[in-house]
Amino acid sequence: MPCKGKKLFSQYSLGMKQRLAIALAIMNDPELLILDEPMNGLDPVGIAEIRSFLRQLCDEKGKTILVSSHILSEISLLADDIVILDKGVLLEEESLAALEQKSSKYLLFTVSDTAQAARILERAFGETRFAVQDDRSIRLYRPDLSVTKIVNVFGEHGVEVFEAHTCGDSLEEHFKRITGGEGIA
Repeated sequence: MPCKGKKLFSQYSLGMKQRLAIALAIMNDPELLILDEPMNGLDPVGIAEIRSFLRQLCDEKGKTILVSSHILSEISLLADDIVILDKGVLLEEESLAALEQKSSKYLLFTVSDTAQAARILERAFGETRFAVQDDRSIRLYRPDLSVTKIVNVFGEHGVEVFEAHTCGDSLEEHFKRITGGEGIA
């Protein structure tokens, strides 16, 4: 029978079990720490504490930490380098900075004629940094350009603009795009 004031591991909450597992993993001062879903079961304060602790291990103690997680918004706050795997296949390996640049802000136009809009961007604005998404949407990877001016020039050339937005992909959106967007049904 356990002594009063002592708990068995099985009696702790999932969040406390996560903290204990991390403590056990770092007890022998490893150079490489591999963590699977370390934020699972933690409340928001616990997540922030563990994130800060892991960053401190990397930044101050020089530890390399490999984190496997499905919580991509959390990974984007924690990681320096990102590896995206899908069904065991390596799809991408980039620094977080490079991924953020890849999925940075863009202008999204919903128009009546994407082919004509593309020609206008090339001829009137000298732009080649755009992508036609489908028969109605075109992305322009120059968020610094004037949306009003582009909409006016489109209109002058007979292209109707239904919507114009400044957008930016999150890590989740990037992951969905490169994996085909399939999740668990």
